[in-house]
This record gives sequence, C-alpha cells and structure tokens, in this order.
Amino acid sequence: MTKSKPRAEQKSSQLRARAEKQLAGDFQGGQIAPGEDVQKLIHELRVHQIELEIQNEELRETQAALEQSRDKYQELYDFAPVGYFCLDEKNLIRKVNLVGAELLGLERAFLIRQRFSRFIAPSSQDTFYFHRKKVLASKDKQVCELVLVNKDGTRFHAQLQTEAVVDDAPNSSHLRIAVMDITARARLEEELTAANLELEERVEVRTRELTKANLELREEIVLRRQIELELRKTEENYRIVVENANEGIIVTQDSEIKFSNSKFEDISGYTRKELASLPIVDFVHPDDAAMVMKYHTLAMREHVQPQAYNARVIDKAGQIRWLRNKGILIEWNDRPAILSFLDDITAQMHSEKVLKEIDEQLKNIFLESPIGIAVYDAHGLMYGVNKSYLTIYGMSDPTRILGTSLFDDPLLSSETKERLLAGNAIREEVVVDFPKSADGFMFDPTRAKELYLDVLITPLGMSMGDAVVGYMVQIQDITEEKGAQRSIHALSQQLIRAHEAERLMISRELHDRVGQDLSTLKIGLDSLRREHLIQSPVFLEKLTAFSNLTQQAIMVVRDLAYELRPPGLDQFGFVRAMTQYGKDFSEKTGLDVDMSFTGMEDSSLDFDAEINLYRLIQESLNNIYKHALARRVVVRMVASFPKIILRIEDDGLGFDPVQRMAGATAEKRMGLHSMRERATLLGGTMRIRSRLGKGTQILVELPHERKLHDSEKNSADR
Repeated sequence: MTKSKPRAEQKSSQLRARAEKQLAGDFQGGQIAPGEDVQKLIHELRVHQIELEIQNEELRETQAALEQSRDKYQELYDFAPVGYFCLDEKNLIRKVNLVGAELLGLERAFLIRQRFSRFIAPSSQDTFYFHRKKVLASKDKQVCELVLVNKDGTRFHAQLQTEAVVDDAPNSSHLRIAVMDITARARLEEELTAANLELEERVEVRTRELTKANLELREEIVLRRQIELELRKTEENYRIVVENANEGIIVTQDSEIKFSNSKFEDISGYTRKELASLPIVDFVHPDDAAMVMKYHTLAMREHVQPQAYNARVIDKAGQIRWLRNKGILIEWNDRPAILSFLDDITAQMHSEKVLKEIDEQLKNIFLESPIGIAVYDAHGLMYGVNKSYLTIYGMSDPTRILGTSLFDDPLLSSETKERLLAGNAIREEVVVDFPKSADGFMFDPTRAKELYLDVLITPLGMSMGDAVVGYMVQIQDITEEKGAQRSIHALSQQLIRAHEAERLMISRELHDRVGQDLSTLKIGLDSLRREHLIQSPVFLEKLTAFSNLTQQAIMVVRDLAYELRPPGLDQFGFVRAMTQYGKDFSEKTGLDVDMSFTGMEDSSLDFDAEINLYRLIQESLNNIYKHALARRVVVRMVASFPKIILRIEDDGLGFDPVQRMAGATAEKRMGLHSMRERATLLGGTMRIRSRLGKGTQILVELPHERKLHDSEKNSADR
C-alpha cells in the first residue's frame, strides 16, 4: 500500500498537469470571467472533466489490449498439445480446452461441472485421490500417471501435471491439471518390461546351458583321461597277448620281416634281432619260396586280403617245419604291410593216423550227406557220386553217369564253363525239364514235372597251388522252395491288389463323403458369417478362423485321396497321370523333377503293372525328398521290346546300398524293400547304384509285351 500510494499521487499530478495544459489551450486568447472564485471553480471543474476524459480514453485502450491478450491466450489454451482442466474444490470441471475434451471424447460444454473422477478408471481412483491430496498440501506442481476412461469406455494411460491455484476467497483454491496421453509410451514400457523379462529368462536358460555344457566338458575331460588310461592298459594287454600267443605273429613289408613275437622266435630258432629285416625268401623252403612271394606280392600290389596257405620253412637248426599262414593287410608306419598269424602244423602234416581219420570222415560225409555231391577229376570227368545225388535225379545206377564230362553238361551255359576253366567257383539255379530232356537214358523218364536245382561247383586244389586237381558239384532240390516262392509271389500280388482296392475305397470315402461334408460345413460357416446376424467381432473372427481351418481340412482330404488313388491313372492313362504327379510333386517340394516317357504309348501294361510302376516312382520321389537333400531328379522310362527300362537319378547325398538295405531291414523301414518287391512282382529286377556325395541311380528292368497295331493283328490273323 505504501508503494502504490505515491504512484497514484504521481499519476494524479501528471493527469492534472495534462488537463491544465489542455484547458489553457482551450482558453488562450479568451476573456476571463469576472469573479475570482467563480473563475477558479470553473477552472477546477474543467480540469477534472478533462482528467476524466483522459482516464476514460486510457481505460478503453487498456480494455482493447486486454481483449487482444485474452484472445491470444484462449487460442494457446484451446490448441495446446495437451489437455488442460481446471477443477474447483469439489473436484468439478470448471474449464477445459479442446484437447482435453477430445481426450475424453465429449463436447466441452458437456464436461463443464462434471466430476473429473468420473473419467478415472476404478483401478486409478486411489492414485488420483492421493495425488490431489498431495497437491493441495504442498502447493507445488505434482506429477502422476493413471488410467482414464473416455466416452466409449476406451481406456488410455495419461500423465497428470497438477498445481494448486489459490482463489481470492479465503481458504479457497482450485486445481489446474495438464493431461497428456502416454498410452503409446506405457505400451512400449510394458513391451520393454516383457522383453527384459524374456531376456532375463533367456540369459538364465543360457547360463544353465553353459553351466551344464561346462560340467559335461569337465566330465568329457575326465572321460578322455580315463580312456587314455584304458588305452595304455589296452596297449599293455595287447603286448602281453601278442607276446604270449600260441601262434607266431610277424609283420612283413617290402618282402622283409619288420616285427615278430616270442612264439615266432621259438618256431624259427632265430632271435628277434636276427629276424629284423630278414628277407622272407631266406626263411622259406626253396620249393615254396615262389608261392609265398606270389601271395605276398599280389596282396601288396593289388591291396587285397592275402589268402591263407600252407608253406614249409627252414629253422635256424636246418629242420623243415610246416606253417599255416593266415594274413591280413594292415598299415605299418603309414605304409601297407601284411600281418601274418603262423601256426606250426608240422605234427599234423606228418601224422598219417590223423590224415586217415580225416579221410574216412570226409568219405562218410560225402556218402551220407543230404546234399547231392559229384566229384570230377582235373579234366572234368565224373568219378564219384553220393546217394543223394542219384536220388535227386531219380537214378539208381551210378555207372550210367560215371565218366561223363562236366563240360558236356547241357544244363551249364558256355559262360559258366569258361568261368570253371578259369578256376572260379560257380553257384546258380538250373531247371531240369524231364519230359523234354535229351538225356532220357540218363534220367528217370517217368518224372512228369520240372526239377529246380541249386548248383554249386567248386574247383579243387586251388589252395595248394595253381593247378586245379578236380571239381566238386553240390546240388540241392529246391523245387518245393520254388513252388512256395511262386505261391508267396501270387499271394503278394493278391495282397497288393487288395491293398490298392482298399486304397480306392478309402479314397472314394474321403472324397465323396468326408470331403463333401467338409465342403457343406464350410459353406454353412461362410453363409452364417455373411448374414450379418452376429454383431460380436470376436465371434465373427472365430467363424472366419473355423472357415479357414475347414478349407485346410478340405485340401488335406483331397491331397490324401489323390495320394491313395490317383484319379488320373484311370482317366488319362499312365504317362499323363505320372507327368502330372511329377509337376505337382515339384511344386509342393521345390525339387526340380524332369520326367520323360518314350515308347510307353504302345505298351500293353495292365492296371496292376501301371499302379505298381506308379507306386514305385512315387516311393522313389518321396525317399529322395526325405533323405537325399537333392536339388534335381531325373525320371526316364523307355519301352523297347522285350524290356521296359525305368531309370531314376538324383544329385543328392548318396549312400552305401548294401549297408542301407541291411540297415533298413534292422530298423524295419520298408521303402527300398517295397520298391524291390514291386519290381519282382512285375517279373523284373531293381538295381541301386549310389556313392556318398555322388547321388543315387535306381534302374528297374521289366518284361515288355509289344502292343500290336491293327495292321499287325490282321497280318497275324492271316
């Protein structure tokens, strides 16, 4: 008050000075009215009037400036990026800007005198209560975060910056609140929290994995140390075994002895130092030196396992000993060598009693064996047969066949005879047709059926040298076995036909009933979704999901029906059906499938042959896709009388065919076995060629009967 009073007095004096100056201008040159008091009074009144007019003019200017300032403030207030609310002491909204009204989804006029807590979510009511209480108590700006609810019930996260404003009335104040929508930030914070939790879980899992791996590594280190210790023990055990073996053990390399055990020292009479680098020929009997060197050189040069043989050696004392040599090819100092196990058989070779007993036993075995046996001399002339041989052929008098030549036997092919002359053992199946046999004088002509024989022909004397001293023929009657095989073959064909019939029935059921029911279900779901009777978005979303799931089920059922029974095989024929399958398979798997069929239009395949070939190619493509990791598959089928040749090649990983077939049997996987069985049922063969990293080739050969054209049929009829 003390400061404002001098200012008011100063302003009043300035105003009076301006009024007097103006009044002096108005009366300049005029006459002064008589009467000093009256004149003075009039002067005061005129000055006061001018003062009032000047004050009025200043008030109007001030009001205009205030209105302009108020308009600018209102624009800033309404178009601020945050919502502003003014609340009275009863928590009622007194003022709100446009952004605040937009946040709550209501018109600004509707919000006036509405309780602000009405728009606060129940979960945040306590938060706002304590926030408001804190603002009123501290009189400072306070910040809090809570959840607000707009007109349509949508919740959003908001940040409130609140300060208390004191009114002119005593003990009265209102709240000024700035509201910012922080929903996006809250969502990001929630995602960040979830990501942090997930990261912590991953770190914890990874820590456990690393801890486990560390423990496993430690266990592996301990295990390796144990293995090294065991290896040392094993090496010591092997040394003990080798040194205490009952047979001589030597390692030969470059025709010299590189290692020998104690037993061989006893056999040879030489010390280990004397045997070191001793040439083999200096130890072997001169009559057997060439044979021993031949076996040794052949094994080293051809890298084949050496044959077992008997040879004579001369010990240090000059005594002749017979040794049985059984060798294997090994690596010694990173070079090929032969590890030989030598048995001293000197006593056996010189024991006549043992030889006679063995000879008698062999004779009894020969005569009483259930296997038919015939023996021939070095020229191939028969000089002995046993009872089983005669029984199998239905003969009673052996003299009718003794002296006949093995190489004149009409049942043996010329190729077989050449292999026998080369010293090779032969095993094959032959068929004797008694009614058509030219050797009726030799065989029983009353037998009216075919005889199937399993024949094994072995050259004799090859283990003792180069010359063949004779031949032994062993025969077994496998006629009943062949009959059983034919029966099994017929049953297998019936089983496959029944299997395909069952596939056809299941395929039709899937397509005609299950497929149609699923299609009807999908139509109903789509119709229900389009009728607009359901307003719930959640329910509509579920209907759409069920419709899509039903469509997927329809596609799966169609694919399964197609796999079970390819419809194109009946409608379009084998070539078109197979070509379409290759295209579909390529699109589904991404494999580059190249198929071509030559001469198949003139083939006379029945449906059994077509479906078996279809399944064979189908199984091959599935195996390649599952196991070969191939990029390209080539399928070639050529019909050229008298055979149909199917070749399937891929550029995949490859495998060992023998090992894979054995493993498939042990693991009860029937893929390759099923393919081979189908080829056999069609009277054909299947061969597999494969190498690791070089891909795989499957070659199937089937008998083919050429289809006669009309002109050929007419010619045949004439």
